[in-house]
Amino acid sequence: MNDTVNISVYESEGSTVDKLTKTEFRENSLFTQHIDTTSSPQLRIISIHSLNSILPLQISKEALGFLQNKFNIGPELWDLTSTFGDKPLSAAAGEGAMRVQHSHNGIREMSYRFTFPVTGGPGRWTMRQAGIFHRQDTKSLQSLWIFFHAGKNTALQKELEAFASKSHGNLASDMSWFTLHQIALTSCLDGWRSYVEHLGNKVDKYFGDTLTFIDGSMNNTTKGHSDGNLADIHDTRDRLLDLPSRLRTTLDTLEKLETLSNASHSQQKNKENGFGKLATSALYYKEHLEPLVKGVEIIKEKVKDTLNMIEIGLSFRMTSKMLDVNNRMVDLNQSMLEANKQLLQLGNKNFDDNATVKIVTLVTLIYLPASLVSSVLGMNLFDFDDDTEGFKISNKFWIFIVATLILAVITLSGWFLWSHKEGMTRRRFIYPKQGAPRATEQDPEVDHD
Repeated sequence: MNDTVNISVYESEGSTVDKLTKTEFRENSLFTQHIDTTSSPQLRIISIHSLNSILPLQISKEALGFLQNKFNIGPELWDLTSTFGDKPLSAAAGEGAMRVQHSHNGIREMSYRFTFPVTGGPGRWTMRQAGIFHRQDTKSLQSLWIFFHAGKNTALQKELEAFASKSHGNLASDMSWFTLHQIALTSCLDGWRSYVEHLGNKVDKYFGDTLTFIDGSMNNTTKGHSDGNLADIHDTRDRLLDLPSRLRTTLDTLEKLETLSNASHSQQKNKENGFGKLATSALYYKEHLEPLVKGVEIIKEKVKDTLNMIEIGLSFRMTSKMLDVNNRMVDLNQSMLEANKQLLQLGNKNFDDNATVKIVTLVTLIYLPASLVSSVLGMNLFDFDDDTEGFKISNKFWIFIVATLILAVITLSGWFLWSHKEGMTRRRFIYPKQGAPRATEQDPEVDHD
């Protein structure tokens, strides 16, 4: 409820219903004063609305409580307005069915709330709600109607304005019964079929896109975009979840309205009366909405199948991609094995080349000292004897042998020392000094928390 007030009251004059007078109130106190000081007319209609569908009704809690006390209305008036001020909630999908109260003094009260789809343009739908309260004195035939609208300038409001602006020529109570209930039915229920068809077309499109998506996944192509439509599909599924409950609640109201109208119709002498007309209308809408419940259930199953197929398609695509990655890893490992094999062959060739170099080096180291000594001493160690026609070796030849051996030992020792030092340096570079060994899971001293 809200301190901002926008209440319209339509009232008949005198004991007949010919033309209705409209009075608008912008203050709660003026509204309650009018209701309190004005005698009850034959027909009174109170229309209360909110500025939009998610704002509270434009009437204060005290003013609504005054109406309840003034006309001795039960708690159903509060139940009727409890969901206004917010969008229709899924938790309240089963609420709002008609309640009927009969009192010993001939007062009959009925209240119901419709939750229904309203289009806002091509492909745009939203859920709205409207509350109807009707109190009738079956003895004096005085009627009080209270209509609650979520938003202003609703279809129901416009129909009430049109009804109030006309001259009715002594409208009978049975015809006001028919006309005002009929206004509620036509304003709130005519959009259901189109809305369900809209949802069915959306789900059919999602189903077709999903088949294309799965076909693309099976053939490793990028056809289909159902994986990108998951948010839309889930949104459609959420919209469908509470529709069967809302439709069954509406059907329950229509069933009771038909029963009440038939009961009143049977008590009339004139069989061409408004009660019979409303019973026929309620039956029509009941037959109109009953197939939609089954249709919504079928659409829900199709959405479920669509989501299952998308899950299968995504799983297949993920498996295919993982297999592709695995095959690429196998190819990479094979390439690495080939590269390691070639490196091993190259290492073997280098090892053979190093062995050859070492042999040549050793021979050269042995030969060079002798060559050096031979060059130094030269001809002084040998002489040709003409008498014996042979070579004569000098008595100092031992100097050549000793000098050659000493120089060879020094050269080889220096080479081996240099080679050993290079090997030690290379090992220190390849295997750097390690820190203290870490405790492992096998160490008995380690305490595991």
